[in-house]
Parts: sequence; C-alpha cells; structure tokens
Amino acid sequence: MNRREFNKLLGMAGLSAVTPLPFGMASAAEPYTGPFYINIAAIGGWDVTSFCDPKANIIGERTINNWADSASIQQVGNISYAPVAGNQAFFERFYQDMLVINGIDTQTNSHDDGRRHTWSGRLGFGYPSFGAIASNAIAPDLPLSLVHAAGYSETAGIARFSRLQDPDVLRNLVNDSTVQDGDAVYGLFETNELDLITQFQDARLSRLMSSDQLLPRQTKNMNSLQLANATRGDLKAFADLLPDTFEGSRDNRAAQLALLAYQSGLCVSCQLGLSGFDTHQDHDEDHFDSMQELTDLVSYLFDTAEQGGFADKLVVTMASDFGRKPYYNPGGGKDHWPIGSAVFIQQGAAWGNRVVGATDELHNALKINPGTLQVDSSGAGVALEPKHLQQAIRELAGVEQSTAALQFPLDAEDIDFFNPSKQTA
Repeated sequence: MNRREFNKLLGMAGLSAVTPLPFGMASAAEPYTGPFYINIAAIGGWDVTSFCDPKANIIGERTINNWADSASIQQVGNISYAPVAGNQAFFERFYQDMLVINGIDTQTNSHDDGRRHTWSGRLGFGYPSFGAIASNAIAPDLPLSLVHAAGYSETAGIARFSRLQDPDVLRNLVNDSTVQDGDAVYGLFETNELDLITQFQDARLSRLMSSDQLLPRQTKNMNSLQLANATRGDLKAFADLLPDTFEGSRDNRAAQLALLAYQSGLCVSCQLGLSGFDTHQDHDEDHFDSMQELTDLVSYLFDTAEQGGFADKLVVTMASDFGRKPYYNPGGGKDHWPIGSAVFIQQGAAWGNRVVGATDELHNALKINPGTLQVDSSGAGVALEPKHLQQAIRELAGVEQSTAALQFPLDAEDIDFFNPSKQTA
C-alpha cells in the first residue's frame, strides 16, 4: 500500500493524522491502561438552572423556570438539581462521584467563542483542547491517542486526532488479506503472498529512510508511512474488538468506538458532544429532551465500561458553550447567557459529592476565595472562568507541568477544586 492509498483509507475511516510524529518516533507503543479522559460537550449552550445549578422563581422577577411553579429544587448529598428530564436518576446514581463547578463566566454569548473558551481555557484563537495536551503529554505515539467525535477540535499542531466514523472501512484498512463490503467478504492475497509483500515494503521503506538526500516534505511523508506500518498491528487489535453491528444512537456509537479504542490500549482521551441545546424557542420541551439524551449518554458510558471491567478508569467532564438566560423570551425559548457550569465524574473519587463555585438567585456569577473556596465578594475573591476549569482538568490528569501544557499557559489562579475537605457553602 502506498502513502496516497493509505491516507485515502485513513480519511474514509476518520483516522486522518493531523500532525505527523517527529521523525524517528513512529514505533509501536505500550498499551495504555491509565485513566481515560472523556470530555462531553453540550453543544449550543445548556441551561444549568434546570440541571446542576437549579433556580426557583423570584417574586417580582420574570419567570426563570416554568417547572419551579409546581416543583421544588431537589438535593442528593451535597448536590442540588432540578426535578426535570432524567435528572433524578442521573444525580442519584453519580452524586457521590461528582464535582459540580458553578458560576463559570465564559465572557461571551457567541457559540464559536464560547466553545473555544470552554474547551481550551482561552477566548482567543490558537489554544489546543485538553485532549490534545493529554495525548501529547501521556502517549503521543498511540495511533488513536486522541479520538474526536464532536465539539472543539483544535490541536495546535501538538497531537493527531482521529474520527472513528465508519467501522467497516476501519476493518478494511487494517486487514490486508480481505475486503468487506456489506455482508460480502473478498479475498485479496494468500498469507504467503502477503508476507512477501510486507517484506519488500519494509525493505524499501528502510532504504528510503536511510537516505540523507530527503527533503523535509519527503521526510515527513516517510514518517507517516512508517507510522502506518508500525501501528497496523495495534489498529488490527482494535478492529478485532469491533462488534458486527452497532445498536442505539449515533452518539452511542461514537462513545462505544471511543471506549473500544481505550480498551484496546490505544486511546488516552476523547471528545464527544451532543447538539440540541440552543433552544431559542420551545425551550422546556426541546432542551429537556436534549438533557435526557446527555445524561443517558453518561450512563451508557459507565454501563458499557462496567461490562468491560474498566469503569473506574473513566474521568468524564461535561460542559457547554455557555449557559442560557434565566428567563424566557417571547417565543418560549431562552437566549444566550455567559454564565455556565461544568461537571466532573470519576468512580470512587475522593473529591466527589461536592459543589464549588456559586451564582446568586438570578444566576449571576459570584466570586469565590481561591484558598477557602467560599463565596467572597472582597478583593480576594476570584471570578471563575474557563481557564480555571481547564487548569483543573490538567491538574487532575497530572499534565499541568508537561511541555505541552507549559507551551500553552493559562495564567489561572491556583484553585484547589479537588480538595475533598472544601466546597462552596
């Protein structure tokens, strides 16, 4: 297989290599067994006043939530939630393993800016996602180190990401001897023929790479082909885990593929996302349906990982472009609001069952003391921003001092979000 054919198949399978590895790094890696960092974007701007930062209606103010006319804010452990959609089952299941960060000011009502700010920690352009930093810092040579399905995808050139879109094409990519087309399987080579072809391919590649006459572009291309050859066996192990059929929604399929990539020892982080949260009309019906899909997706992730015996490895972060206004517009929808929240979930986490950050009764962000985590309106108080969220994720993963993280500093105040003895009062 030549490089052009290989890259064509990569693109069809959603495995395009955004940035090749440095020359000489293309070699098979040890299977990864550490934490699996899953970032889930509620695309469009979620309404956290009907989720993890619930708000009742205030006499004399516009209606914040219709549900608050007949129902009360609920609480399990230290975490409050709104009694809508599938929230009760979700929070009752995960509250002990959950950290909620409220009052995050994205400083924008623009989708693109909010999405970029939330998932990179920087409002301006050019900063990579956490997934790219984790991939670079932890296992840059894994063929599926960073899997991207939806949401913010900037890597800033420090990592490759893979879109696992078509399982059938992936099978064909890694299987040299047969091609599958629907239910039909076509043979290409006999085993002895394939061995001979591989032998000559490897010899030719070694000969080309030993030349001191290669231009930079040629060196880059040779490295890409070497990477393809070196990781073919790893990808085949992943392809062998793929089920014959995928059930459920497209979002569940993306989640299942990411979980299988991790289970194969090939993946460090993935970016998932669900659309449907930009509810400028018919907010309650449409938004609550999307919220149910979101919580169902998180449950699906942990259910599937439990079946595989690695649920304790999942580290899930949920966030969105921004929040939604704490009142309805004339069309029964809710417009954009810069204040939002984030949710971390990890099985058995010592920092679970806690809330950090706060908003007032009309969903305006309050400052907190970075040392005590208590609400603090004095000069010592800090307004939470996405840079604090991203710094927290980096610290949780232990990559805050990595070369990649230091290359993209966040200049965020040191806030001990994961201290189990502290939470916002």
